[in-house]
Amino acid sequence: MKTIVLIKQVPVVSAMKLDPETKTLKREGVPAEVSSFDIRALLKAIELRNSQGGEVVALTMGPPQAKAALEHCLALGADRAVHLVDRAFAGSDTLATARALALALKREGYDLILCGRHSTDAETGQVGPEVAELLDIPQVTAAAKLTVNEGGKALTVERETDNGFETVTCPLPALISATEDLASERFPSKAEREQAKGQSAQEVTASDLFADLSTFSTTGSPTWVASG
Repeated sequence: MKTIVLIKQVPVVSAMKLDPETKTLKREGVPAEVSSFDIRALLKAIELRNSQGGEVVALTMGPPQAKAALEHCLALGADRAVHLVDRAFAGSDTLATARALALALKREGYDLILCGRHSTDAETGQVGPEVAELLDIPQVTAAAKLTVNEGGKALTVERETDNGFETVTCPLPALISATEDLASERFPSKAEREQAKGQSAQEVTASDLFADLSTFSTTGSPTWVASG
């Protein structure tokens, strides 16, 4: 089973700063990490690979420094990493981001897509569901437990709701977003981090995905941040 995990490099919460001119988070010179819910999604993907076989691919869209986030994922056990990196992606809102990710996913191929329930910077929770809609596949959000059914063609997911928990079954391929309960937290060892430094991420540009670059960036983004 091929599982692709969507991850995002985010500023460390305590160091977040907003640029008053662009109305976006400042990222230059701010310490960064992989969004914590994405880490739980990755660790669950690795657990499934270890029990079911297959491959785990970490996928992100971000500036060159997001390479460090992919190195962290490789250190934790991802088999490969793909980095959507191009100035043509800059300024993308959730929909433009989802378009780029969906195009990359179609290019890569997948059985299962995992991601965090939301990123710890923007906290919109929109990208995962938007990707699923663009790919026209089932989605289950806020997953606390996930098992692959016998035969490997469907999933059983226990998800959090405002009123408790519910259990649903969905066919593969599907997109699942993770809560902190989906996998136990783990940090890579020094040896794992050193080994990951020798692995490189596959870089993908905007033109590799689509000829019309206005699909991405601010030109492809129907939302914006108004002044307060």
